[in-house]
Amino acid sequence: MKKLRIIFLLITIIFLFGCSADDKELNSHLEKANLQPENLIPKEGGKISISVVEFKTLNPLLNKEKSLDQALKLVYDSLFTLDENYNIVSKLVDNYSFLDDGMILNINLKDNITWHDGVKLTSQDVKFTVGLLKTLSESPYYPLVSNIYSVDIVSDNSFNIVFTKPYSFSLENLIFPILPNHKLYGQSIDNIKLDENNLIGSGMYKINKYEKRKYIDLVKNENYYDEKPYIDEIRMVIVPDKEAQESMLISLETDICEVDQIISGKFPTKRFDSKKYRGQDYEFLALNFNNEYIKDINLRKAIAYIIDREKILKEVYLKKGEIVEFPLNSNSKYYNKNIKNYNHNLDKAKEYLDKTQFQDIKFTLIVDQTNFERLKTAYIIKEQLENLNIKLEVLELSWEDILNRLRTGEYDLALLGWKLPIVPDPTFALYPNNVTNFTNYVDPNMDILVQNLLSSVKEEDKIKNYYELQKYIKENLPFISLLVKDENLVLNNKIKGRLNSNDFNIYNGIENIFVNY
Repeated sequence: MKKLRIIFLLITIIFLFGCSADDKELNSHLEKANLQPENLIPKEGGKISISVVEFKTLNPLLNKEKSLDQALKLVYDSLFTLDENYNIVSKLVDNYSFLDDGMILNINLKDNITWHDGVKLTSQDVKFTVGLLKTLSESPYYPLVSNIYSVDIVSDNSFNIVFTKPYSFSLENLIFPILPNHKLYGQSIDNIKLDENNLIGSGMYKINKYEKRKYIDLVKNENYYDEKPYIDEIRMVIVPDKEAQESMLISLETDICEVDQIISGKFPTKRFDSKKYRGQDYEFLALNFNNEYIKDINLRKAIAYIIDREKILKEVYLKKGEIVEFPLNSNSKYYNKNIKNYNHNLDKAKEYLDKTQFQDIKFTLIVDQTNFERLKTAYIIKEQLENLNIKLEVLELSWEDILNRLRTGEYDLALLGWKLPIVPDPTFALYPNNVTNFTNYVDPNMDILVQNLLSSVKEEDKIKNYYELQKYIKENLPFISLLVKDENLVLNNKIKGRLNSNDFNIYNGIENIFVNY
């Protein structure tokens, strides 16, 4: 199938650009297609190395080390996963349907899935995993099963998930790894944590050798039920910390690494390729609604229009991000791209400020004194608010002091960030009883829109209700969105092809890359 795809791509390139194109022109077109002339046909085989930070357990449900969680997605598959735009896609699932107004989800598994030891993966494995996860309150995946009442087996390949209530993000919750019932059933929690009991998965790679505190060797799963990867072997080198991960990449001991910043000269282009992808770090300006000025929507709109987010994106974040109007990844199908941004507009800002009839407005803005990007953003905002004759005092505080002020309400404005949840449920940001909502904003109309979204079962209703909620938030401004930051991935340039990385899985699309050896 892969060879047919490549041949089709070659034919398409020739058709589009003509056989008479000279080498330079053809090379240019190939580069735009993420290909290189000598690598048009991907090569089977080869070995690469990646790194993971030291961990306490190999069990994918109990592990809390992010780098290992990412790597274990090569070994363990889930019912569903997320594509590069953070949209849900099937993995182990062949088809599904909601019944009883969203109270029941019927799932049929693909029928050719086996564990790495050859045992067939069945509905019993799903039932076992959900039951186990519901007992593991310490698991990062534990909240994902809180709405599951039971898993009822219909057949080896079919089962029903019964929920405690309809919930629009039921599918997005089913992204936890499925574990083998035949290996772990009846084991104590202590035994389930043991590494030797966590070496069998159903993913495209299987564990071949594990040297504690040194490395884990993976080999291609030749019996994989889905598209098989080109690369035969992957070594997961175990390192002490994130700094060691970068050092291993620079010294060419590993080949792929997520890095905080692409510093000029640190990763020379003759050895490395860099890739950016949309992350989940969301930056915003929090507003304290105990302040009488801020309660006025016209003042909030004046602030939204005076802040030059393009300037902030360019000068502070070096264009590595995207301006948004809502705490949601802008590539998501649920993000309402029809909403116009609050683009910097001094005249509109003055127009809305005049409607308030406020005089001598003074605010304090609290910001983390150790966060360079937010500090720089704070002073840009200060300069721009002063163009409206709004005085702004920037308070550079420790993170502990910021948290105390947020709890007590001793602030007017705050520059903050949220790590967006993988499940795109907006309640973390909008509900006043949520620990992340410290702005004292209460709006019954917004609550109705949120509930409409959360109770949506049909996908078209879900999108429609999410769009309506975003439109309402943009119009009423309980907070002022700034941007979502990009993340950086660096690869040894012997690796060709395209990863479809996201913050949930940087190795997403690993079946598309190959080694130029």
